[in-house]
Amino acid sequence: MTVTPPAIAASERSEALETLLAKAIDSSAGAADAKPPFAGREDPQFQLRGLTYNPLADAAMPLFGLAMRLHGLDRCEDLTQLYQGVHNQIVTVLEEMRHHPYDNATLQAYSYSLCLFMDEIVMGTAWGKHSTWSHRSLLSAFHQENWGGEKFFTVLARMLIDADKYQHVLEVMYLCLCMGLRGKYAIQTQGDDARQKIIVKVHRALRDLRGDAPERLTEPLTNVAPRNYRVNRQWPWWTPWAAASVLLLGAYTLYAVRLNSMTFQVLNSLEGILTL
Repeated sequence: MTVTPPAIAASERSEALETLLAKAIDSSAGAADAKPPFAGREDPQFQLRGLTYNPLADAAMPLFGLAMRLHGLDRCEDLTQLYQGVHNQIVTVLEEMRHHPYDNATLQAYSYSLCLFMDEIVMGTAWGKHSTWSHRSLLSAFHQENWGGEKFFTVLARMLIDADKYQHVLEVMYLCLCMGLRGKYAIQTQGDDARQKIIVKVHRALRDLRGDAPERLTEPLTNVAPRNYRVNRQWPWWTPWAAASVLLLGAYTLYAVRLNSMTFQVLNSLEGILTL
């Protein structure tokens, strides 16, 4: 029996998920004509792997990209296939992360966050709210829970106590919050304000671990020449005048010598004539 390497399996699952999403987008548009297969590798929104040092966040990027697309869909005719695609993607991601030195608590929190986030995205749409997804959510499939809106924030608070150890999974949970995960705060009166305070708190904790971001990523003016730029002189300003002077002096010397020679010859000729 041949075992597919985790990296290859993740790539194949990601491509399958992208193809599945393309079909859902085509169905929501209601196009009558057949469209060419969606080329996921040509879509910049799905070229998301390898952009971060955090393996957990890096592996979750295709799911985050999928979530952004699902949020804007008007309908999804093949919800069963979409569910199976997302389910398989999470399984593949978790299998890939088991090859990294993460403890079980980190992987459990990671899986819990992804499941809850994708469940909220789908069930927050008009076509997913009363669909079969709500009866068989990802959270129930992976963690045997039907409601995780409160547990997510409980786990988040506990991991913030040891933020240095759980930095990578905290960054993923932070991304989930920034991308719209609300959990228990969705049904509270001042839920958005409370959730925003948590986002700020997590951001500060992560910022303390990473350090302040540089004020400037690059120095764009380093290699830009000003308008009044002039090429540095390789010779002193008086060099042309000195060269001209040397040239004139040489010419004068040459003609003076020749004139003196001709004068000497003429004088000798005159002296010879006078002596006759």
